[in-house]
Amino acid sequence: MNRILATLLLLVVVSPASLFSQHPADTPLSLAMAKMEQEGALKSGSFSMSAVNLDNGQAIVDHYAQRSMVPASIMKIVTTAVALEKLGPNFQFKTPVSGVKNPETGLLNGNIYIQASGDPTLQSKYYSSMPSSIDQIAEALQGNGKNKGILIVDASIFGKYNTPRGWVWEDMGNYFGSTPSALMWRDNMIKVFLNSSQVGNPVMLSPKTKGLDGYTLDLSIESSSSSRDDAWFFSSPNSDVIYAKGSIPSNRANFLVKASHPDPMNGFAKEVLSESRLVNMEPRIEYTHIERSNLETLTTLVSPPLTAIVKLCNMKSINLYAEALNIQLDEKAKGKTVEGGIAAIESHLKGKQVNLRGVRIMDGSGLSPLNRMTAEAMTGILALAYRSDVKDYFLGSLPVAGQSGTLARYFKGTKADGNVRAKSGTMSGVRNYAGYLTNRHGETVAFCIMLNDYDESRKTQVMQRIEEILVAIIEQ
Repeated sequence: MNRILATLLLLVVVSPASLFSQHPADTPLSLAMAKMEQEGALKSGSFSMSAVNLDNGQAIVDHYAQRSMVPASIMKIVTTAVALEKLGPNFQFKTPVSGVKNPETGLLNGNIYIQASGDPTLQSKYYSSMPSSIDQIAEALQGNGKNKGILIVDASIFGKYNTPRGWVWEDMGNYFGSTPSALMWRDNMIKVFLNSSQVGNPVMLSPKTKGLDGYTLDLSIESSSSSRDDAWFFSSPNSDVIYAKGSIPSNRANFLVKASHPDPMNGFAKEVLSESRLVNMEPRIEYTHIERSNLETLTTLVSPPLTAIVKLCNMKSINLYAEALNIQLDEKAKGKTVEGGIAAIESHLKGKQVNLRGVRIMDGSGLSPLNRMTAEAMTGILALAYRSDVKDYFLGSLPVAGQSGTLARYFKGTKADGNVRAKSGTMSGVRNYAGYLTNRHGETVAFCIMLNDYDESRKTQVMQRIEEILVAIIEQ
């Protein structure tokens, strides 16, 4: 009886949930997978993986591939792949600026209108070489400094509230947690410069800081002996109070930290008026679209093509870009929402026969810890993108191991270096990688490796295990 029970328990341990365990135990891949399973960093965590040969359809690894896991930033793969397919690689955001001109004088007469388009690239730090959108508008308005009226930002393309569900409070006040808005400007971010002194002393706001007019900044940040930036901002959209706590290195002048902007649309409108010297006008944000006649387009702000936006989004892991693309996918012409974008993504994937069982999408970037993804679904999405008309654009957007983007520092000097193209996804206790590699036979393999609740103090060992798995698949 004991021998029968032991056999049954063994069958449970090597269940079909782990395909690699059915292969010979002495292959490099099986050994690498076993070492990951035995890794001390996963004593209280979970490990899921899927790898599929896209040339012959063979499943190479299916290790708890249907387990729901927190995806973090590999969620951007889903958003960007679907955006390329549905919007098209040449899609551009267009933000027209218009007004009514006096037919006799040719001067503006009354209000000025900016039709927000959901463009996340306006004066983005990632496009610093592009002409300033503020300067472009100011030039178009030149000679109308005495105009009276209102500068209206028509924000009706998006719904009024766009913070995705499940975003963490301590993320929302920081630049990487900026809420998407109908008009995004300077990455919806405020640059805050701080002066620190001796260890333990409070830091002071530097006069170099701009853009805080109308806001109360409550600083509780100390000077620290650490060389790390450990300052955190706390605020929410449309709030007029920002408070900050934590620490920055001691004895620094104009130390840069970045907060999310509570009201970027209003900040943009005010700067347009200031730079255009339209001192008699007031800004206003409208969320309901009103058709107006006799408007003349004065200038149009045009974004780079979608291919360029997607490449930056994946290479630099830009949350705001991913959220903007998600909302843009909502099929409504006006009042687009986070939920509408998610519905469009899910509908697209289901229509392409991707199995979304165990998948829960809460945002476009992966910042929400409420997101759930399975390794099986992710390799299905990767396979779909690989076989699509936008394959080359999508593959070109992914970081290359040892060379570019968020993978530039990893897998150097191994067979994964210059071979693996993948998106990383990390947050507290989460480390994931999803993408493609080419094996020694020249075949393309889609893979997804997901680790949740791992011991971050053993990151070096975990990365070694991931490297061993990827190299084993390449060599198999």
